[in-house]
Amino acid sequence: MAEPTPVLLLHGALRSSLGMKPTARFLNQRGFEARALGYPTRRDDLDGHAARLEATLHTWLAGRELEILGLLTHSMGGLVARALLAREGVRRLAARQRLVMLAPPNRGSTLAVQNRDFVPFQWLYGRAAGELQPARAEALDPPPPSCETLILIGGTGDGRGYNPRISGDDDGVVASAETGLPGLEPEFVGGLHSTLQWRPAVLERAASFLAAGC
Repeated sequence: MAEPTPVLLLHGALRSSLGMKPTARFLNQRGFEARALGYPTRRDDLDGHAARLEATLHTWLAGRELEILGLLTHSMGGLVARALLAREGVRRLAARQRLVMLAPPNRGSTLAVQNRDFVPFQWLYGRAAGELQPARAEALDPPPPSCETLILIGGTGDGRGYNPRISGDDDGVVASAETGLPGLEPEFVGGLHSTLQWRPAVLERAASFLAAGC
């Protein structure tokens, strides 16, 4: 019997691994070995998050010869995954990786730019306030060639979005135009940012990709 594919789940800013527990349960019921891991979004930068998560992954997957390592992320967790996959030690854990990003601010966040000098925002988000700026997000390496990537995004589909402070379509928090990566177009699933990681139809699409790839 084939060993289940391990899938790392990463939450977004100001959230915790608890919010990804239902997502992990959904994937585990479909034959994956999914674990939701946390990182202190307010207290460290993306490189610091990646270093700690790498150590946890090596403990979790020690001694295993993996063909595929799966990752499923929500929001800022997508940036953490990019920083994580840039680390050679993580790429050595498996020959290939499959990454599903839900509403990732891959090009930074309009709302983070608008609130950059707003003291309550700086206090609330801590280090994440700087990590969500476009220059920082765009400086991250894209997923490596060994990684198949699927980007699923919310929104209204009418070009206007939910949030009047964001130009174009958006899911209430992240603009559709902020989610893409070079050579990789997002797939529209619609809806609000805050619930994408719990919607069964979205997770069915993610599970299909994690199992079979493109």
